[in-house]
Parts: sequence; structure tokens; C-alpha cells
Amino acid sequence: MKEKTRGIILNIILYIAAFAIALIPFIRIENIFASLAAFTATATLVIYIVTCFYPDTSLYDPYWSVAPPVMLVIAIIKYKLYNANAFFITLFVFVWALRLTANWAATYKGLGHEDWRYAKYRQKYGKLTFALINFAGLQFIPTIVVYAGLVGAIFSIQVETFTPKIFVGLIVMLAGTGLEYVSDKAIHEFLRENSGKKLTCRKSIWKYTRHPNYLGELMFWCGIFLVFLSLRRDIWYYGLGFLLIIALFIFISIPMMEKHNMERRVDYEDYKAKTSMLIPLPPKNTEYVSEQENRAL
Repeated sequence: MKEKTRGIILNIILYIAAFAIALIPFIRIENIFASLAAFTATATLVIYIVTCFYPDTSLYDPYWSVAPPVMLVIAIIKYKLYNANAFFITLFVFVWALRLTANWAATYKGLGHEDWRYAKYRQKYGKLTFALINFAGLQFIPTIVVYAGLVGAIFSIQVETFTPKIFVGLIVMLAGTGLEYVSDKAIHEFLRENSGKKLTCRKSIWKYTRHPNYLGELMFWCGIFLVFLSLRRDIWYYGLGFLLIIALFIFISIPMMEKHNMERRVDYEDYKAKTSMLIPLPPKNTEYVSEQENRAL
């Protein structure tokens, strides 16, 4: 059995076990928000414990896309939320989750191949410090952020009265998912064609923004908020958890990726000078001058 196949099978077993254990507090707690919070916290704890015994924090990577549809489905079943709003929201979350999880599977290399960010922390800090970083920063904070972004959807699936206005948010969710698909497809093709050349992808949407995949992800979560806004405008402020996801990408994920690309892409300085960071804009038509050349002038 190939290492990648073995890793995917073990990931599936781990997530089934984690979700099965997490159902125990979920079933016992009555309040929908508290029960789902207990579910996602318990599942994350199970995955964290496994990553302590098997040193591969990337076992947590699929959680971002796998947990949300599972949480919505079990909430719908337990609380009997059989309505049109719940159906459409869950359907569009499933589409997003399938695409993102499929992209993870396509790029997954197998057990022991940690994400470069996790490996960097593991090398930089001692075992105890890394264990704390792994617990809080690498697993529980993302879990909390995803839960916060999903709060609007949890409110929305409880609304029995259907309104076509939700399609504005649903279309934004689908557009974000589509943008992620286009950007991932373009960069995978580019990397296959330019393997080992350490060049920056400027194909397709990457010509207009340096992080189109992140932009698509932000659009998806903003879409969830728009759906919530169309159904429960009276308590709109409860749906602002998606701002934590925006903050996570803007202040942590994008800066880390920018620094990483500067270190491994020989033409990234030029690309950075000419291309918008997030919002797609026409590339600048100016000749790039490096910092060293600028000082010489």
C-alpha cells in the first residue's frame, strides 16, 4: 500500500473515531450552540492527543473543511431542523467542503509529511513548548475560529420561514468555492509544468492577485454571514464571528505565506511588486527595482 493511501485511510479512521467520541457530549447537551461547541472541542481534543503520540500535526489539516458539514448535519438531525433554509445552506457548505477536502487529498503526501509551518515550529521550539503551540495555536484556535464563522449558519438552519434573499449569500459562497477551484487548478498545473524551477505562478487568476485561494475562502465565510443577515437581521451582530476568519488570513496566514514565498521563489519580489495582495487588480506595468538597486540609485 502506498504511503499516501495509507495516510488517507488512517485519517478517515481517525476522523470517524473523533466524531463518534464527540457525539457523546453533543447528545447530552440540549442547547444547540453549546452542544456543537462541545462536539467540535471534543473532536479536536481527540485529534490533538493522536498528534502527541504520532508526531504529525498535519493530521489536523482536513478538520477545517470536514467538521462544518458534519456539525450542520448532526444539528439538523438532533433538533429536527427539516426546512428549506437548512437544506440549501448545508448543501452549499457540502459543495465547499468536498472541493476543499479533495484539494487536500490531491496535495497530501502521506503520514510524516508535516505542513512546512508546523515543521518550522517543531524545529524552533522544544517539545513542551511545541506541544502547547500545537494544542492552542495550531489546533484549538482554528477550531474556535471555524465555529465562530459557522454561528451564522447555525442560527440560519433554525429559521423555518424561507426567503429567496438567502440566494445572495449562497451565490457568494459558491463564487468563493469556484474561485478556490480555479486558483488551485491553475497552480497545480503550473507546479507540474515548472517542477523544481522555484518560479511564481502567474497563470489564470494568479496574474491578478497573489492569494486567490485565500480570497475564495474569505468569500465563502462572508457568504455565510450574508445568508444569516437575510434571515436574522435583528441579531446580525451574532454572525460577526466570520471576522475572526478574515483576521486569521490577513494577519497570520497571508504574512506567513508571503515570507515563505520570498524565501523559496526567485522571482517573488518582482511578482509582489506588480501584483495585488488579495483583491484582483490588473498587474502593474512598471519595471521592478530591487531594494539593493534602489539604494544604489
